[in-house]
Amino acid sequence: MKRLFGAVILIIIFAVPAIFGPAWVLFVLVLIVLPLCQYELFRVMLGRQGRLLGWIAFAGGFPLLASMYYGNFPATLSIVGITSLAIIVTGLYLFEKDKANAKEVGFAIFSIIYPLALTGFWILVRNGIDGRFWMIFGLISTFAADSGAYYVGKNLGRHALAKRLSPKKTIEGLAGGLVSSMVLGGSFFLFYKHFFILEGTYPVGIIIPLAGLICILGLMGDLTASMFKREYQIKDMGNIIPGHGGMLDRMDGIIPVGVVLYLIIQVF
Repeated sequence: MKRLFGAVILIIIFAVPAIFGPAWVLFVLVLIVLPLCQYELFRVMLGRQGRLLGWIAFAGGFPLLASMYYGNFPATLSIVGITSLAIIVTGLYLFEKDKANAKEVGFAIFSIIYPLALTGFWILVRNGIDGRFWMIFGLISTFAADSGAYYVGKNLGRHALAKRLSPKKTIEGLAGGLVSSMVLGGSFFLFYKHFFILEGTYPVGIIIPLAGLICILGLMGDLTASMFKREYQIKDMGNIIPGHGGMLDRMDGIIPVGVVLYLIIQVF
């Protein structure tokens, strides 16, 4: 019940406005959600005296996401560069004073890419041609894969997929996730195409395999978060969402999806 309550909160606060609202609503939500994910990462990876490195990366996140929203890619690269240099300079000082180590400097720079820049690709997806369709398609395919993998793996799972990263994940669960994502992703495409207008032409023969690819990408995102949790021996990144852990625990699966989805859309 607690997990269900947490899911309802996520849907009401984040999913509904992002899906039915204009593009700027998603951008506002991103400005709230991604810094929370970044903070959860800092809480785990940075020591108390090294938190200053995290705050520098945190401060650079807002102009970084804004530059992505406005499609100013030179500004995006400049912000990544300037923020990284500021972290390095501060890291050298803190290291000299024995207040931070080299790993913490690397983690702070890393946080600019994961989760900020990678998840920021969803902004580019939403702002592009047929952006609302692609955003919903990507989310539905991701969550369908996650649900299908969970229920099939729980009931039929026998063969471990990645014992060290996530002992409960199974090959059978992955197969269930692939089928679920392709069925629901393809069904949503046909539904949307029938009731709404799409500016582009997208053959169903490409849409269904793309939904399957999203399943694999979602798994990669989930295993990435699991890797960090195994490394630091924690169950969840945070506890902000009842029954779900932290914000990053819920966002991990969609982080790599936006990148590939955006690149594929550009090819289309």
